[in-house]
Amino acid sequence: MKYFLLLGGFSGFVLGLAASLLAGNQPADVLFTGAACCVAGALLLRGLHFILMICLHAHIETLAAARKKENPAPSAEPSTRA
Repeated sequence: MKYFLLLGGFSGFVLGLAASLLAGNQPADVLFTGAACCVAGALLLRGLHFILMICLHAHIETLAAARKKENPAPSAEPSTRA
């Protein structure tokens, strides 16, 4: 999960920095915008990763329930062998 946070922060910083540079802002404003976009990008990608994990977990549970429904476990009745 930490890699998603790092990737989101880095991409947010680079995109914010580039957009601010292209807008012609002062260097202090460029770094402030990059830092703000770094935090926003990190939190955004972390949230998306969290949602992805929830959906993946729900899908795995659905597949397990379908598999269990197709192949029910054998009943636990005692055998009548003598």
